[in-house]
Amino acid sequence: MSQQVFASILNVSVSTVQKWESPSAAKHPSGAAAKLLHIVETKGIEAIIA
Repeated sequence: MSQQVFASILNVSVSTVQKWESPSAAKHPSGAAAKLLHIVETKGIEAIIA
């Protein structure tokens, strides 16, 4: 899935997703975004879009 689609599903900007994925960036997901990412990681994207 593209960063654009993933950002849209999470309701964040594409640049935010890019910063999360960048190993040199200091930005890490927190709060609700971190919880959603944990759900996606453990249960798959279907858990939040179904």
